[in-house]
Amino acid sequence: MKKAVIAILVLLVILIGAAVALPFIVPTERVKQELISATNDATGRRLAIDGDFSLSIFPTLGLTATKVTFSNAKDAQTANMAAIDNLTIKLNLLPLLTGNIQVDEFVLTKPIINLEVDKSGKGNWVFETAKSDKAKAAELATDETAAPNLGISDLNLGDVRIVDGTVSYSDQKSGNKIDLSDVNVKLVLLGLDRPFEARGSTVWNEEKTDLELNVGALRAILENRETTTTVKVASKNLNLQFEGSVKTTKPLVLGGETVVDVPSVRELAAWVGKPLDVSGSGFGPLKVSGKVGVNDTTYSFTEANIAFDEITGVGDFKINLADKAPDITGKLALETLDLNPYLPESEKGGAEAPKAPAAKSTEKWDTTPIDLSGLKAVNARFDLSVEKILVRKVKIGASALSTTLKNGILDLALNELNLYDGAGKGTVRVNAEEPVSKISSKFTIENIRLKPLLTDAADFSKLEGKGLFQTSLTTSGKSQADFVSALNGDGQILFEDGSVSGVNLAAMARNVTSAFTESGETQKTDFAEISGTYQIKNGILTNNDLKLLNPFIRLSGSGTVELPPKTLTYRIEPKLVATTEGQGGNSASGVAVPIIVSGPWDDLKYAPDLAGVLKEAANPEGVKKLIEGAKGSGDGVKGVLKELENKDGDAVKGLLDAAGGLLGKKK
Repeated sequence: MKKAVIAILVLLVILIGAAVALPFIVPTERVKQELISATNDATGRRLAIDGDFSLSIFPTLGLTATKVTFSNAKDAQTANMAAIDNLTIKLNLLPLLTGNIQVDEFVLTKPIINLEVDKSGKGNWVFETAKSDKAKAAELATDETAAPNLGISDLNLGDVRIVDGTVSYSDQKSGNKIDLSDVNVKLVLLGLDRPFEARGSTVWNEEKTDLELNVGALRAILENRETTTTVKVASKNLNLQFEGSVKTTKPLVLGGETVVDVPSVRELAAWVGKPLDVSGSGFGPLKVSGKVGVNDTTYSFTEANIAFDEITGVGDFKINLADKAPDITGKLALETLDLNPYLPESEKGGAEAPKAPAAKSTEKWDTTPIDLSGLKAVNARFDLSVEKILVRKVKIGASALSTTLKNGILDLALNELNLYDGAGKGTVRVNAEEPVSKISSKFTIENIRLKPLLTDAADFSKLEGKGLFQTSLTTSGKSQADFVSALNGDGQILFEDGSVSGVNLAAMARNVTSAFTESGETQKTDFAEISGTYQIKNGILTNNDLKLLNPFIRLSGSGTVELPPKTLTYRIEPKLVATTEGQGGNSASGVAVPIIVSGPWDDLKYAPDLAGVLKEAANPEGVKKLIEGAKGSGDGVKGVLKELENKDGDAVKGLLDAAGGLLGKKK
């Protein structure tokens, strides 16, 4: 036994002596060249050490090098993938005898690392001499969940740091670019079964960000076992925290609590280089908390609490990336959705500088193709419910919307809408399965109170009553112009038990020349009903049964709205009644002059219907009505006819003379 111990001691002395003497036996320059050659063979890139180079063997295996560069991939934008001012590596040799790796020092001082993705999507960290595709396939065919054979018993890190580094990332394919400066990182590990900690900071877009990662036991991660994990990111514009556990890494399974705190979404967007070009005072603080889960290809965010400006709510979200088209499911319930902070001041009813009169519009419907093929890229099911919605002054009550998207077909179902005592429902379907998209919709709202709605929506308080709206539409096409030209459908409106303030339609019918200028704010037209239906065929809307029922007047209307050319042709015909009893009086007490409304939408013309007047006056009863109307309204009818004399000459002259004679006045 004594001789064996002596033999071992002699062997150790020889090994130690050889280790000490080796640097003197083998020239350092030779070691340097062998290191450079081996790196070049392994990566296909050039390693250069243009500064000092020193090597030590015992008691630590180490090297120090300055001005180290590692060349970049072919066609890269920068010459070097990495450049390091000073590299120091020291590895304790004696612990290696027991399979324990102890890194006393690993320090990179002022490294510059350039990561790039070329136009084909290949990263510069993929080396030409990497494993063949066949070898990779064989590797992937092995059991991915098996724990790797580490070949070591333990790992201990001493001084492991990156000091004053610079990291850049550029993607030639997408155009994205990220530049990090003042990168400082320190790793702490006293053993594979002890906590692992990584702390660091960097400066991006002139703002410092601190990062921290803690793992309960690094060996558990390496051997694909569960361990605790904490991640923290802290900066002026973004704070993020995750506390949970990683169950496995192959496949990745983790879960835990997370909090995202953004002091200002506007400032965050500006910081990341995507400033928000939007008006309003919104996009301020955002705070989101909940449970994050990852299970291989499924990512979830559940029991979420969301606070964005004054908007608060709860929700659950999940996405599965297993199939070609990601599958998204979720639900979101909000309390009050106030959209006013996100609208320009002018759209919220605020003061706006006077504008010059707008020029006549020559704008047509847009023929630019609308690409809806993106609806095929994802499948989704999403439910949204809101207790209250505020848009400008409009107040919308409890509402619920369900969204389903599958194979390019989007279905929207408005299951609940409460609006000014009215209740509504509707559906919309967008079918983008084929190159020519199809859209259909149905919507109904009943018992809606018109005055508060119109007052809040448009500061219009002259119409009262309860209303019903119904519409059913279909269309197809590849552009806005196509959709308008192919629009088909029908619908109806019905307003009951209301009034129109500021105008007296009965007086208007008797004296058309002063009806619009002398109506007065105190005048009012009550109505039992305003109703009508419409049909749309190939973009042409037709209405033939508009009617208003009033104790003194019946007003009917018919005409067309030509959507593709943006024009209108409409005839409004008032009829007077002689009694206030009921709504069906038949005796006329004056002349009612029909009105024609026509022209482009932004330049409508209003004119009395002369043909209607002449037709009415062509029989004895009509002449009697004309005379009585003229007596009751002074120069009203006579004035109208005078205005039309130049248009119809002799056809009107006789009527003018007759009216003047009966009234005892000269023309």
